[in-house]
Amino acid sequence: MPITIAVCDDSEECAAELRRLLGEWSADKPFALDIDEYASAENFLFNYPDKPCSLLLLDIEMKSISGMELARRLRAGGDMLPIVFVTGYPEHMADGYEVEALHYLLKPVNREKLFAVLDRYVKKRVPENEIMLECEEGTLHVSPDTIIYCEAMGKKTVVRLSDGKTLDCAAGISTLAELLPDCFAACHRSYIVNLRFVRSIGKTELTLDGGGIIPISRRLYKEINEKFIAYYTR
Repeated sequence: MPITIAVCDDSEECAAELRRLLGEWSADKPFALDIDEYASAENFLFNYPDKPCSLLLLDIEMKSISGMELARRLRAGGDMLPIVFVTGYPEHMADGYEVEALHYLLKPVNREKLFAVLDRYVKKRVPENEIMLECEEGTLHVSPDTIIYCEAMGKKTVVRLSDGKTLDCAAGISTLAELLPDCFAACHRSYIVNLRFVRSIGKTELTLDGGGIIPISRRLYKEINEKFIAYYTR
């Protein structure tokens, strides 16, 4: 499933700005982002049981039920939903310790600070040695050690795993390359290969441990050959 972030703010202008920033942040991510918007705490509480979310961006100063009261009700019920308070009143920041808020952001929301909070949240959500891929099966946590190679297929990427499975990922191969560790190398504009599964490298193709063949482009031969040698001699 994609990550779902709920925005609870009674200001249409503030909610629209958060929606814009979330869309900008998620544009190059290897997973889909769903955004649910609520104009009041009451509306959120009514819908939350049937529409769970992964993270809540919550205004504090709202009519009737405040954001802080909403957070207290969630915690009283044992719900530890990650909450980021978005407020124009810095004096409320100390109250966040009571409800174990993930972070506070002051209005108007700073783009870089919001992105940093979201990046930290995603990093903690995914185990240290895994990456998160948005695939046809949903959002999956995958260990790079199990990836043999990645192949570009139009705007998507096919990921071949060591157990014989393949994953069809929504992210392009250049986006996926940024998530992979140093043991991966590009051998062709359409291929990224895990060097630990490479048996040998020739001038125009490489051979995998299982006997598979992957092409090598002329311009990338020197680079991948040097990386292959370094990988096995370090």
